[in-house]
Amino acid sequence: MNTTRRSRTLLAALAASSLVVAACASDDSATVDEPDTSDAVDTTDAEPDTSDAPDSTDAPDSTDAPDGTDVPDTSEPDGPATTDGGEAPAGNDGEVGGSACGTPHGPYEEKDAPSGEVRVAWNQAAYSFNSATNRGNATANNNPLYIMNAGGFSYYDADLNYINNDQFGTCTIDSLDPLTITYTINEGVTWNDGVQVDAADMLLTWAAQGGSYNDAETVVTDTGVTAQADADGAAVVVGPDGDLTSADEGYDAAFDPEEGTLLDGFTYKESTGVSFDSSSESLELVTEFPTISDDGLSITATWDSFYVDYASAGLFPGVPAHVVAQNALGIEDPAEAKTALIEALETNTEDVKAISESWNRDFDATSLPDNPSVYASFGPYNLTDFSEDGTMVFEAREDYTWGPQPGVQTLVYSIIGDPTAAVQAMANEEVDVIQPQVTADILTQLEGIADRGVEVRQGDGATYEHIDLAVANGGPFDPATYGGDEETARIVRQAFLLSVPRQEIVDRLILPLNENAVVRNSLTQVPGSPAYDDIVASNGSDFYAEADPEAAAQLLADAGVETPIDVRNMFADDNPRRASEYELIRDSVAQAGFNLIDGRDINWGSNLANPSLYDAVHFGWQTTAIAVADTGPNFVTDGQNNFYGYSNETVDALYDELNATTDPARQDEILAEVEAVLFEDAFGLPIFQFPEVTAYNSTYVDGVSSIAIAPTVFFNVWDWTAV
Repeated sequence: MNTTRRSRTLLAALAASSLVVAACASDDSATVDEPDTSDAVDTTDAEPDTSDAPDSTDAPDSTDAPDGTDVPDTSEPDGPATTDGGEAPAGNDGEVGGSACGTPHGPYEEKDAPSGEVRVAWNQAAYSFNSATNRGNATANNNPLYIMNAGGFSYYDADLNYINNDQFGTCTIDSLDPLTITYTINEGVTWNDGVQVDAADMLLTWAAQGGSYNDAETVVTDTGVTAQADADGAAVVVGPDGDLTSADEGYDAAFDPEEGTLLDGFTYKESTGVSFDSSSESLELVTEFPTISDDGLSITATWDSFYVDYASAGLFPGVPAHVVAQNALGIEDPAEAKTALIEALETNTEDVKAISESWNRDFDATSLPDNPSVYASFGPYNLTDFSEDGTMVFEAREDYTWGPQPGVQTLVYSIIGDPTAAVQAMANEEVDVIQPQVTADILTQLEGIADRGVEVRQGDGATYEHIDLAVANGGPFDPATYGGDEETARIVRQAFLLSVPRQEIVDRLILPLNENAVVRNSLTQVPGSPAYDDIVASNGSDFYAEADPEAAAQLLADAGVETPIDVRNMFADDNPRRASEYELIRDSVAQAGFNLIDGRDINWGSNLANPSLYDAVHFGWQTTAIAVADTGPNFVTDGQNNFYGYSNETVDALYDELNATTDPARQDEILAEVEAVLFEDAFGLPIFQFPEVTAYNSTYVDGVSSIAIAPTVFFNVWDWTAV
């Protein structure tokens, strides 16, 4: 295994030893789909749940584009049902001339004017209105942004059909070889400041995530500073005496060992280069400058090689281009600002640096910004208040006509980190909708207030729990600790993972909530999915089938590794289940010779990008899309959700092949091969699929449901009605 550092992710990361999460879910996941700040993270088309996890939305790719007839049709045979019960027009997904972003919906059902108020609670407050940055990719941010922008180009319905909201815009496949797609925003679709959403907004997404402008010697730190990078990709630090410090020159002396922040007197050396704090394996394949139509509403992109998950990883609008240009270039008029932004990107002028820095930092906020453009939206709801405690208030937008119409006038989104407190708030009728991280006690408490109108829905969640190891932080799993001996470091990782009591965790913490719960043994497949059994049968996960501390201790002894071995374990603070997991893991790995150090952290989501603070981390990955290669960013070299410095050429090559493969059988074979390498390298372990509980008070709200991918309970927010 080649454990070279990722230049992009290095942030202040390599502080004490030598991160950014994707999006997250409500109970400790991130998105892999995307980190879940609730305690999960997302992967590719997942996002960490910052409520306890991180999100991965893209996957790598390559080879020649396949013949059009080989492209799988992702739509249902007769087309998915529309949300209003009608039949959607055929999408011709995967065909030239067809839709590249789901099955077109057609006109939406007219509704009465929105009315009433619904109060919903989540477990982590938002901190950025740009969830496409490495720092902002978390469920904590994605949930509010979905409420504000729901009904954009595409969304998933209750049956997980991917729907193109053609009232907003269309995505047309012009060619499959080379893959060429035209994205068009309908005239009259505007940001809530009245500015038309258009090609400039999509061009900015390409510029920020495609990597064409990034300087290899420039890195964005975890504080958003554009800094000079050393040869290893670490941000160079300037000391009080003016001397430069890099990762191999006493770098840890510049950082607080507990917080991982720069000590007084130390600063990052600012770079003159450009670095957008993001990446997309899909858009990195669009190296030719996209073409913008004369009316400015359409943009056409051509991929250098076929990208199998183009439908969920294309040119969609993110933050408003006119706001970025206004902030970066000092141009007041929105139209002039967008024109200047396009010209700067097209000619690659020095203004691109200012554009990148605005995109990186200007949309971060933990309360209502003075400048309303920072939280501009194009969907059914406007943000009207954002208080210091994280509470947000959304009001239905009066002029919104280009998507499903909202039924509720006011949504109050409050933050309650403790699931027991969330249940109590529901019992007190202070909130109407919650999706807490469920434990047996939480479920019992919810069932105990059924007489007050509380409905409880159980199901499989979008998040899975896992534990990952940092391999390039100077810690116990880093080859550098053993003089560069990669085999010894691998054995130490194997021994640690072999001691993790996955079955005991499931038996004690998950089975009481889901009698059918099992240990998850795949890093890419959900238990019960078509490919799961075949992949598990050949991926090498059977080595870790049973926790065996005695065998782990023998591995260490045979390798000549002295014990005890200190391992700093980071996990979400104020999360009872994570704390219980920690205790079970601690007691088991101790028998093998590992001293597990309690590293619970309220800021665990943002600190994922800083592996100097931990050696092992357990959280959840939350899936945000149904895709083939969406897990790539978790494992490929420099992947957006690969926070740990892991790099393996075989894994990179396999994902390159996967991104260009349309044969389903070969896709499964590739994923099995990827997993075999990851388990052999002891990258980390999956543990369990989250049980999910959605509770709502039917006395006050109707239409609440949930799906098994992000944004879970918010997926049909427009169908909610206040009773």
